[in-house]
Amino acid sequence: METLDLLQSIYDSQVKKSSGLQAEIVLSSAKSSLKKLKKDQYWTVAILSATLLVLVYFFYEIGQFGGWNLILALSLMVISLGIRVILEVSSRFRLRRLKPHLSTNDFINSIHSYYRSRKRIQYVFTPIIYLIYGIGIILLLVSVHPYLSSFFFAYCMVTGIGFWTGFIWVIRRSYQNECKLLEELVGMQQKN
Repeated sequence: METLDLLQSIYDSQVKKSSGLQAEIVLSSAKSSLKKLKKDQYWTVAILSATLLVLVYFFYEIGQFGGWNLILALSLMVISLGIRVILEVSSRFRLRRLKPHLSTNDFINSIHSYYRSRKRIQYVFTPIIYLIYGIGIILLLVSVHPYLSSFFFAYCMVTGIGFWTGFIWVIRRSYQNECKLLEELVGMQQKN
């Protein structure tokens, strides 16, 4: 009987070490995924804020002397980008509250809550922001058209629409990467 008890104690100690090691791996992976999310969101906020500052500077230096359509165009662009920056900063604060050391259920619930808020931003606010920003670009191009040569107007049109397309691509790409990381976090926690 002692041999069986000895074998049972050896087996029990191996199972505990294995599950503890697995939990440490999952926790480490969750921490690195959260760190990557925070870094990506930091860069998104930095890029959008820099663009917003350039627009505000342009509005302050040039826009205030323009007609109503130039002022409206720049206002639409600044407001839409400002709203996006505010949404990203508020998401960043919510992301900081995610703690991987919580119980599995609490951590998964907090990830799901964060994921729902990001989906609401992406599917409700973002299309409206794209539309408002696009209208602002079109109004800007219309308002500067009479003052520019044909070549420079074509250049402004290509770069303006190119920036708008790039703006959409960057936001969508960062959102897709973020969704992938969040799904991996949920998957890791469910395996544990």
